[in-house]
Amino acid sequence: MESVVSAARSSREKAEADAKLLGNSLLKLEGDDRLDINCTLPLTDQIVLVGSEEGLYALNVIKNSLTHIPGLGSVFQIHIIKEQEKLLMIVGDERALCLVEIKRVKQSLAQSHLPSQSELSPYIFETVKGCHLFSAGRIDNGPCICAAMPNKITILRYNDNLNKYCIRKEIETLEPCSCIHLTSYSIIIGTNKLYEIEMKQFVLEEFLDKNDVSLASAVFAASSHSFPIAIMQVASSLQKEEYLLCFHEFGVFVDTYGRRSRTEDIKWSRLPLSFAYREPYLFVTYFNSLDVIEVQGHASLGPTVLAHLDVPNPRYLGPAISSGAIYLASAYQNKLRVICCKGSLIRESGDLQRTGSSRGSPSKRGPPTYTEHISKRLVSGPGSHEGLHREPSTPPQVPGGKDRVQEGQIPGPAPPGAGEVPGQRAGRP
Repeated sequence: MESVVSAARSSREKAEADAKLLGNSLLKLEGDDRLDINCTLPLTDQIVLVGSEEGLYALNVIKNSLTHIPGLGSVFQIHIIKEQEKLLMIVGDERALCLVEIKRVKQSLAQSHLPSQSELSPYIFETVKGCHLFSAGRIDNGPCICAAMPNKITILRYNDNLNKYCIRKEIETLEPCSCIHLTSYSIIIGTNKLYEIEMKQFVLEEFLDKNDVSLASAVFAASSHSFPIAIMQVASSLQKEEYLLCFHEFGVFVDTYGRRSRTEDIKWSRLPLSFAYREPYLFVTYFNSLDVIEVQGHASLGPTVLAHLDVPNPRYLGPAISSGAIYLASAYQNKLRVICCKGSLIRESGDLQRTGSSRGSPSKRGPPTYTEHISKRLVSGPGSHEGLHREPSTPPQVPGGKDRVQEGQIPGPAPPGAGEVPGQRAGRP
């Protein structure tokens, strides 16, 4: 009896401690008021845009009030293009890429108390539909968008003369693109492998350096059904640029040449659903929990700081207004909470679990909230081609057996040792 009471007390104390570390709930919805939230993005220091299956909303974090902004269908991803004062989004049943002027959003919010609130009129990219992911930024000092669809990626550059974005290149992929990162001169994408696209001639090459034998587990990860999930820059331009590449079972640090930059990999405690980096904290969501890891600099000593928090069905929504923090949705029964998780609270708590190299066995079942085009490939049968859930394709036969990339196409996964090791890669600026 005492052991049962002790276990219950321990579980309750753990839940209370986790609740303190997660901070306050920004929003609580239940029953018929519950939304299926896909993403969030701070618009001002008080307003957070909320993209959901039910449309676009604005959350006032001071008043804890939620306001609908009419004119859009489902909203799946939101990004602010600051220099153009526009929102870039994936919206509607067709998952179309679109632009909306921020001033129109603010006007609609200002009229929310009126009987006839103005509706948004987005500019739809008619040739860019079926998107599941995009990334936007500046490459070679010009605005650029890379949008991913089930079987291709589309690269758009802003044309100053036409005053609009124009398609510059479409590249077929045999696997859906799972992650995109824009550098100052190229685009790095993850499909079955990681590829880098040079933006002058749109030449593709594998990003990871095959001459580095310590990266073999990452170079040939697809052969063991471990795919790239996220690419994050973890070192600023003032330092040597560094990326964290996250696969299903581990994370590896590399430099701009795709060479290992740290000797140790990060091992996930479970099968990860999503990753988010808010300097210096890495947030990893699982089926019913969350890891918060402090990514320390090269000069730091000691193990990476980690806190493991129990969170029912967490879904990463986007960066928070506060630095080093993210917003999460947590669903339980018919209730949904939007939570602000602050890495600084974890750091200051002093109750930090330090991790070694051990890790639990990843779940064999793809959790229902996992990004569709990645998770279910782990459990799909060879004959399953539903939606984006596809088994890795058979690699094309390339004459001579060398790892050449055909123009306009990214090959499917190749088994270890399938091609000869290429020579040293060309340098980058």
